[in-house]
Amino acid sequence: MPLFHFLDECHEWPEERLPRWWFGGFSSLCVSFAVAPIDIIKTHMQLQLRKMSILVTIRKIYRLKGFFGFYDGFSATILRQMSSTNLHFIVYESGKHLKYVEEHSYVGKIILGCVAGMSGAVFGIPTDLINVRMQSDMKVPKGERRNYKHVFDGLVRIPKEEGWMALYKGGTVAAVKTTLGTCSQIALYDIIKTEVRGNTSVGDGMPLHILTSLVTSIISSLVTHPLDVVKTLMMNSRPGEFRNTYHASVYMMRFGLTGPFRGLLPTIVRKAPATTLLFVMYEQLRLHFGLCPIQ
Repeated sequence: MPLFHFLDECHEWPEERLPRWWFGGFSSLCVSFAVAPIDIIKTHMQLQLRKMSILVTIRKIYRLKGFFGFYDGFSATILRQMSSTNLHFIVYESGKHLKYVEEHSYVGKIILGCVAGMSGAVFGIPTDLINVRMQSDMKVPKGERRNYKHVFDGLVRIPKEEGWMALYKGGTVAAVKTTLGTCSQIALYDIIKTEVRGNTSVGDGMPLHILTSLVTSIISSLVTHPLDVVKTLMMNSRPGEFRNTYHASVYMMRFGLTGPFRGLLPTIVRKAPATTLLFVMYEQLRLHFGLCPIQ
């Protein structure tokens, strides 16, 4: 038997290969490294007290922390991608093979996408909160900075300083955002890909993956961005700053009707290539190194 023969056991039907459990988290982590600077620009724009352009925001971040300032909070990103995001893919891919989720069932896939999003939120909210705080810490005067050394320092200090529930500050909004985000990303991607494959001659390859992921990223950004703004405000707030989600939402509207979409441009600039890279990498891993289906 030739070496690595197991990789070729289903070479005649590569589109039927199943993803391994770590493909989603690994793909997300690689993409996050590429788009982390855009993510921190988006966070700073959402937290602005007065309007500043993207270029002014970039210059301010660089002036405060230099090049590595664009990767503040990246340790939290690593943990979030390998736990929460990876779980989204695991739950969705596992659920697709249950009898009540048919291949062409929009409702079944949307519900499954929501379930996958909710399941990952439990692990993702604390790391997301720490990531937001580490990204925005440079904006605060030195004496008021939290100065988390890394994600685990934040996981230890927050319960001690603010109580356990502080790890889930803004958790309701974050959970809804994660649920809708997963549904509008993973489930929508799957639905669009299935329809394109079924109604055109496009095969399961790179062009299909790129087209589907680009459309998915734009729709997902528009759906989830207002929730992302509220989540960022609440997670970065000091104790007592916002009494509840409603007050954070009112504060979000300080710029008028554009308030819910502050930072939308960098979000789309980030999400379009990020979603494309994510699904292209995920699909390539599946096509070349995925598991062969049981016949």
